Amino acid sequence: MNKAVLLLRLSYWIAAIADFVVAVLVWMPERMGVSVTVYPMGLASVIAFSWAVMLLIADRRPLQRRWILIPTMLVVALIAAVRIVFSLEGAVEFSLVITLFAVALIAFMAYSYHYSGKFGTKQ
Repeated sequence: MNKAVLLLRLSYWIAAIADFVVAVLVWMPERMGVSVTVYPMGLASVIAFSWAVMLLIADRRPLQRRWILIPTMLVVALIAAVRIVFSLEGAVEFSLVITLFAVALIAFMAYSYHYSGKFGTKQ
């Protein structure tokens, strides 16, 4: 069961760190494809920061809160999809590294979720 907990905790922490990075980067207009800071950038930053905090809270009871990985995988997939769409339109530069990171993170979280399911919700 220690492996299941370790995988879940790694999933929570990697995703939380990525969210904290997004919360900071979203304030940089040139990275967001605009020339000045706009209101939606602040909203996105707050959402990313809040999601990171939620993931860190999940780390306190990793097996019982493993369900948090399901919406987290959805969020990562949607963010990656939006970035790809906007890069195809020329609004932001395409980054293979960011796309591969998103795919790898989703795969890792899915594996962690699946593997930890073998141990139920008792810790």
